Amino acid sequence: MLRSAALSSALVVATACGDAPAPGEHAVDAALPNVDLARSWRSADLPGCAIASPLVVTSQGQELLLTALTSGVLVATSPTDGSEVFRVPLAAPKGQDAFIAATPGVLGTHVVIATMLRDEAEGARRRSHAVAVLDLETRALDPRFPLLTLAARVPNFDGTADVEFLPANAFSRSAIPTTRPADMTYGLAYVGFGNTQDIQPWHGWLFELDLDAWARGENAQSAVLLTTPETDCGTPGMSGSLDMICGGGIWTPSGPTLIEHDTGGFELLVPTGNGQLDLGRRDYANSILRVGRGLAFEPGCDPVLCAAFDPIDPSPACIASCAHQFIPRLLPGDPPFDPPDGRCDGKTFFECYALLDWDLGANAPARVSVPGGADVLVVPAKDGGVYLVDAEHLGTLHDRLQLTAICGANGGTCTANWAGTMATVPAATTVGGVPTVLVPTFVFDQTNPAGLVALEIIRDPGGVPRWHRAWEAPSFSSSEAVTRFREHTGRVVLVTLAGIEYAALVDPGPDGGTDGLLYLVRVSDGAIIDRAALDGPGRKYTLPAVLGETLVVASCERESGPSHLEAWAPSQP
Repeated sequence: MLRSAALSSALVVATACGDAPAPGEHAVDAALPNVDLARSWRSADLPGCAIASPLVVTSQGQELLLTALTSGVLVATSPTDGSEVFRVPLAAPKGQDAFIAATPGVLGTHVVIATMLRDEAEGARRRSHAVAVLDLETRALDPRFPLLTLAARVPNFDGTADVEFLPANAFSRSAIPTTRPADMTYGLAYVGFGNTQDIQPWHGWLFELDLDAWARGENAQSAVLLTTPETDCGTPGMSGSLDMICGGGIWTPSGPTLIEHDTGGFELLVPTGNGQLDLGRRDYANSILRVGRGLAFEPGCDPVLCAAFDPIDPSPACIASCAHQFIPRLLPGDPPFDPPDGRCDGKTFFECYALLDWDLGANAPARVSVPGGADVLVVPAKDGGVYLVDAEHLGTLHDRLQLTAICGANGGTCTANWAGTMATVPAATTVGGVPTVLVPTFVFDQTNPAGLVALEIIRDPGGVPRWHRAWEAPSFSSSEAVTRFREHTGRVVLVTLAGIEYAALVDPGPDGGTDGLLYLVRVSDGAIIDRAALDGPGRKYTLPAVLGETLVVASCERESGPSHLEAWAPSQP
């Protein structure tokens, strides 16, 4: 068993805010067994950083771990001992290199990989964006899918000019959702783009790729979605992070949420980042957009209520009317955002978003079934709030709960307002028959608590879904909650060990450090069962892979690498 010596292995979790139960109501159940995690293996160093999450795939009848790296290499690893089974490098033109940041998508025996081809010099300027397909059976790139270079030109909002997809101003971090409709042999994949540092002109782009057409030698780009169809984005080469213009990047590391319906068909819930929100100009920043096959988007808003849309302070009645677009806002009676430097004084919700460089696109929604009524969407946001939204009519906001204080509040010194307090997708489960979601949080200061928060979804006497805060791990009243979770976390995954459900996530150490911790938290009561000390810092945004009772996490000290995988499982008596 390996863990940080300074931290204990059990914790009674008290809750702290709003309608939460009193401290001790969710006390640790001492009758349940404890679990000690032990490292099963550590892989050899991998060539590049694992910004993408490791994937569990099947190749030639063998279950493997597949890791895509910033060096443009994919490495398949044995889950038994971490040894390398095969690797596939992506080619790049002379003077360029291949760079992978987005978690690939898996379609049966094929893996869809988005790669950025960059100059080896000149600050790694991105020259083009391409998509390759790995055949897991041959363990090589599939020649039926020759390398596809993405390109697009889309009319601007009034049709007077075209907006061009600019490779240098696009970055693919978002995981690639895939689906195989009944009428297809291979299926569809979706590749999204925002831009690093919000350098203008930047937009949100989503490409739909038809692998059946691709294999036939036809145009594989079956559709494209542009979130802000604007040609005037201010000064080229300058950051627009604090401006409400263009933008709307599709960049959440977990990717758009794909939901397949029992009756056939599917929908994509696409989070968009900061920028311009103006329904009259078809600008859809800071939103969740519901689209289907073909990526055609119509917000479904009331034309009368939204006739005079105000991007600075949109009408609550207008945004509540939108069937296929969720736009965040505070509930009546909620206090306004109040960062300690006063920059939001007298400002509207979206003006404050811009001034703090917050956005909705850092997180992806989860769809959750709630007994007694329609499904809901759970939507975390950089603003520290979690929104509870009707899954069929996205304009209907049932509830909102603030999980964390604003960075720098309560006498703290905020080192990164832009980071917000969440960049994840919730993990959904049930506890005692009650729908429960788990949301990792962080705060870039040394004052305000953060960690993994469990929220129950209950219905009030009128049948409306509401939040009920169940527990925090570590307790927000503990010192651990202000010494850990100081920067971006990994994503949370559920794992069952000896019949009991646990949540696992990595709280990374700083780049160049070696103090990343793998937290194992019992879902039923929030008890921290173990804190495994990683051989490295871990990696923000990534999702641990689960193979039975084994957890595999990636660790990387810097973007150039190297990185490695390490496997953790319950220690054997």
